[in-house]
Amino acid sequence: MTTAVVAAKKGNPLLIVEIFMTPVKITIQSVAVGQAGQKQKEQLKFVASGSLQEKNGVYYVRYEESAVTGMQGTKTTLKWTTDALTVIRHGTYEHRQEHRLGLAYQSEYKTPYFIIPLRSVTRELQIKGTGTNWQLHLGYDMVMADTPNGTITLDICIEEEQSSGY
Repeated sequence: MTTAVVAAKKGNPLLIVEIFMTPVKITIQSVAVGQAGQKQKEQLKFVASGSLQEKNGVYYVRYEESAVTGMQGTKTTLKWTTDALTVIRHGTYEHRQEHRLGLAYQSEYKTPYFIIPLRSVTRELQIKGTGTNWQLHLGYDMVMADTPNGTITLDICIEEEQSSGY
C-alpha cells in the first residue's frame, strides 16, 4: 500500500491528511456492437496499472491510457458506489460519463480536433467486490451527435497488484 501525506496550513494548526492508495491491476474488456442490421463487432482488451482509493464508501481507480486505447496522454478515473459508475477522462481527451441503471446521460467528448455530443443510456450495471478486488459490468447504448452508434459492454476487473519481491 502506498501512503501519501499531504500537509497544509489552515489557520494556525497544521492539517495532516493521509491518503491511502493501493496499487492495482485493471483489466478492461470491451465489446462494441453496431446498430441492428450491421454486423460490425469490435473487441478490445486493455490491461493497466493504477491506484485504488476509497473515501467515505466511494471507490476511485486512476490509470493512464495507452496507444492500445488510442487515448495516450489521458488519465482516466473510474468512480463508483454500489449503484453508480462514473468514467472521468482528463488530458488529451476530456470526457465525463455517468452510469446508473436506466439513466440517460448527456455529455461532450472533447478530442484535440473536435467536440462530439454524446448521449448514453445505461442498460446493465453490476458492481461486485470488496476492498481491493472488484468486478464492474456495464452495458449501455450510445448516441453520437444524434446518431445511434450501437451498444457498448465493458467488463472491468480490478485486483490488488502483488509485488514480485525483487
